[in-house]
Amino acid sequence: MILAIETATPHGSVALVRGDAVLGEIALPAGRQLSETYLPAVLELTGGRPASRVAVSAGPGSFTGLRVGMAAAKGFCLGWGVPLVAVPTLHALALRFPVEGATICPVLDARKKEVYAGFFRWDAGACVRVGADVAIAPEALPGMLPPGKILFCGDGTAPFGPLLRERLGDRALFPAPGDEFPRASAVGRLAALLAPGLEATACRSAVPAYLRASEAETRRAGARPVN
Repeated sequence: MILAIETATPHGSVALVRGDAVLGEIALPAGRQLSETYLPAVLELTGGRPASRVAVSAGPGSFTGLRVGMAAAKGFCLGWGVPLVAVPTLHALALRFPVEGATICPVLDARKKEVYAGFFRWDAGACVRVGADVAIAPEALPGMLPPGKILFCGDGTAPFGPLLRERLGDRALFPAPGDEFPRASAVGRLAALLAPGLEATACRSAVPAYLRASEAETRRAGARPVN
């Protein structure tokens, strides 16, 4: 049984998964501190019983959300003595949309006039990566896409959906409103599918996949003296 934690966006959730079966999932309240909400949700799902491993959405995504999720996952892993599975956020999001014959392009709003985007396709019932995750200006994203239908998902579809529709026309597909966000259940299902390779993540040394430097890091780099 896998405890899965998704905090890469403001639409956080926790779930219990066994194989491809979702045993339970709780959406975390929007607009509240994640650190105040995930623990009661996990206790409600697990009844205080340990899972066999913990899967966490490792990024890219909100820097604060990823840090909170990773810290929570490490705490449970160390307390229970179980492995940590760091799951790529965009791959888990793409797993939610089993659309054959289309490229699945998760798009998360990265702020600073950029999006985080990934590229996946369904092949023989498996969601496989066909390109590296990128941080990119949304107007440059259409030029990176392959021919054919593209299903966009993620919180970036709200602010940038009109741009993508204008550039791609009827090639651009979108989920139903409200169904486009990452889910902890998909994080757990992907962890089960990709194990045991992802279980090699060392709990203490695991870090989020930020994909780009934080604003604080950028400021510090710009302030370094020139020798």
